[in-house]
Amino acid sequence: MIQLLETQIASNEGIMVQSGKIYLVMTIVSIILIGLFIYVASIDKKITQLEKK
Repeated sequence: MIQLLETQIASNEGIMVQSGKIYLVMTIVSIILIGLFIYVASIDKKITQLEKK
């Protein structure tokens, strides 16, 4: 039973890599993370300006 589950997981990973969808997912995740970092940096800059006033 465990071997069957391990085989199924391995085949699912192979499908993602073979079809190239893993690269699409990683690209989207990277874009989202970069956007979040930019957003946090801009909020930090605005807070710093308010603290100086």
